[in-house]
Amino acid sequence: MTAVSFVALIIFAKLLDPNDFGSYAVAVSVIEVAGIFTNMLFHDALVREPKASDAHFNAAFTVSLLVSAVVFGILLTIFPLLAALVGDPRIGDVGRVLGIGLLFEAPTSILNARLRKEFGFRILAIRTLIGRTAGAAIGILAALMGFGIWSLVIQSLLMTILGSATLVLLTEWRPRLTRKLRPLADVLNYSVGAVTSLATNFATKRAFIFFTGVFLGVEKVGFLNMAFRLVDTVWAISATAISQVMLPSMARLQHDRERLLRAYRIALTIGCALIYPIFVGIGCEAPELISVIFGTKWLPAAEPALWLSLIVLVQAPRLFMTSLLSAIGEIKSIRSVNLVVLAYMAMAIAATRLPGIDYALAVWSGSECLALTLLTLLVYRKCDLSSYAHLRMLAAPSIASGLMAIGINLTRQLLPGTQPSLSIVLLSVVGFLIYAGLSLILAKHSLVLAIELWRSQRQKPSGNP
Repeated sequence: MTAVSFVALIIFAKLLDPNDFGSYAVAVSVIEVAGIFTNMLFHDALVREPKASDAHFNAAFTVSLLVSAVVFGILLTIFPLLAALVGDPRIGDVGRVLGIGLLFEAPTSILNARLRKEFGFRILAIRTLIGRTAGAAIGILAALMGFGIWSLVIQSLLMTILGSATLVLLTEWRPRLTRKLRPLADVLNYSVGAVTSLATNFATKRAFIFFTGVFLGVEKVGFLNMAFRLVDTVWAISATAISQVMLPSMARLQHDRERLLRAYRIALTIGCALIYPIFVGIGCEAPELISVIFGTKWLPAAEPALWLSLIVLVQAPRLFMTSLLSAIGEIKSIRSVNLVVLAYMAMAIAATRLPGIDYALAVWSGSECLALTLLTLLVYRKCDLSSYAHLRMLAAPSIASGLMAIGINLTRQLLPGTQPSLSIVLLSVVGFLIYAGLSLILAKHSLVLAIELWRSQRQKPSGNP
């Protein structure tokens, strides 16, 4: 599924200009924040609620429809104003059309929550595959026909509409409109915390994209967006898989603190040991990767891609920390962290006014480091896991990844004039060998945990879930 989106991205990069990607990214940054309030209002709360019944899902479905209509009306009003602020009238038209997708996503988000709660990931995967494949195919056709930025809009809308239709067709259960909204009282407290937490988290990145467009122009946003897409494509594979499983799995252990923390330690240690070298490699090889995949016109995206790849060393632990805190009901604390980071982002942008892409990336890096620091302190307070304990778990993959980066850069200096595609192969092999060798020396604990986890899964009786 992610491969389909990435192939489509490659083709769009060949056919469209950075300005098209920049204008589209600015419009989408607003839509995605609005989508939190329509699509995720009750999603995580329903997944976490052990006594969620049809009454809960029907009430959530009814309210989600009303909220999506209100949000869509607001978007129709504000997008022309936002387009004038950025100085690109296309943003207003693109944003209002993209807003239509929220009217489809909101009701099907309740089906999504029910399937996720029941671990119905097969249907969710089929939904995503059909939506992305069909949307990408028709969007690419539109780009070939000269539709420009509108080909990206067509892809996004069709992905949403067709994916929603597939979900409805493959799901036996159907939500119903109801006047009985009282069941939502059982999930409202967690729901408000979850949606505000998600909204502030999303708003931080989307505000960064939006104001980069305001101060640096849509072309710079186009290059920055391409760097994000390169990194996020791989991040989506790991982060989505982890988050989809981590919350429901840890929610089942929320009343057994010892088992919960043990599962957290194992997941964090093994997860980061696997994630770190992938993104360090992407960052170090960004010039070659971008040249081969997207074309030389996108080479200005290489420097942002390096920054964003290295920031994953900070982002990855946060993914596990937020799942742990959500499982024990500390969603308000996560929201507070996100609010502080959003406030930092607003003040940093206002103070610097982002005079260049380096300043923008420094501001973004600061927000990620601040979030990790606050979450680490929060996990210590709520779970008695110190920053030193986290440092011990992450030290080996961090050191190995850093030495791998040095080895890749030294190897590049020995390969002047080498074709980019050949350089990618050689640098990847060198990086893999360095990281694998160092892991055997530094990360014995991670390997022991991985073997222990594998053995426990093999010894688990077949009748157990």
